[in-house]
Amino acid sequence: MAIRTRLGPTQGAKGGQPASTPRPDGSPRGPSLTDTVGEVVAVESDAVVVRTRGGEVRLALADVVAARVIPPRPTRRGAPHRAISIEDLHLVMTKGNPGLETAWLGRPGGGWLLRAGGGWTGRANSVLPVGDPGMPDDDAVREVVAWYRERELVAHVMLPLPEHARWVDDPLGALLIAQGWFVSPPVLVMTGRSADLGSLPAGAARVESAADLTEEWLAAAGPRVRGGGEVAQVVLTAPRDQAFLLARDGDGAPVGAARVAFDDGWAGVFGVHVRPDQRRRGVGAALTAAAGRIAQDRGVTLAYLQVERANTAAVALYERAGMDLHHHYAYLALRPPTPPSPTPAPAPAGSEFP
Repeated sequence: MAIRTRLGPTQGAKGGQPASTPRPDGSPRGPSLTDTVGEVVAVESDAVVVRTRGGEVRLALADVVAARVIPPRPTRRGAPHRAISIEDLHLVMTKGNPGLETAWLGRPGGGWLLRAGGGWTGRANSVLPVGDPGMPDDDAVREVVAWYRERELVAHVMLPLPEHARWVDDPLGALLIAQGWFVSPPVLVMTGRSADLGSLPAGAARVESAADLTEEWLAAAGPRVRGGGEVAQVVLTAPRDQAFLLARDGDGAPVGAARVAFDDGWAGVFGVHVRPDQRRRGVGAALTAAAGRIAQDRGVTLAYLQVERANTAAVALYERAGMDLHHHYAYLALRPPTPPSPTPAPAPAGSEFP
């Protein structure tokens, strides 16, 4: 977040030096402006607290003249959607599908993020290690197992790695595998520009956007969403800023659904689902393109999505939309996942469940 505030005539960066000098006619100048960049950690009745690289700063709300969400700082060279670190990108993505309950092992924002959401979706019910948990890994794993057991959930660890890395080559991955944890099929994280998504050639389906979850959207979102019941609805409505997309055919019947979440200067495309009898007709492309256009309209230039590696049709669609592979991840589970019930073949789009 970048917050612009006024500097009064006696405020300055050093030693109380005046922040402005008199005009040539001797009259005082108006207050100058300064920008503070960091993470908002508290909002009080008369002030906002921002954690910057130099520490926490308290800004009077009366002095705030503007605020703007900015993406996390790049950590490597390249296009903005490629330059963000794996860890920072996951902290953005978790806001698009957050847990209903969270806790940190280690420093908040830099340790292990524990998430629970009633067991619906891996993203909302897994540990995300982004740094040091503040204790040896084997002790942290025991804490994780106990935390999920208290919530009657099976412990899962979402382990993101560079695209060519193997889970067994990562110290935490090797520890879990040695303890008998099971590795799920890999999920690709792809990033790109909203403008490229928005220009994706699509079929004739008409796409509508709504801020609120509706029964019609739930009916079109597929059996896994419908099977999630009330828990799924609570998890789906947890993001603070998002749009629900509904595709209709020429007769007005719903043929597909998706959602797009906005946070930290990024747009995340989730849960693209196409009705089985409407697949291979450009419905998935229409939903994806609509998500990109909505992001552009909001001034959000960067986009991400997650798709199972085995869903080759979806991967090809997103590559045509200019999305690049950023990294991949897998879930490591304390016991083998329950075999899924029979469902229709995957749609040419991402799943809500990586």
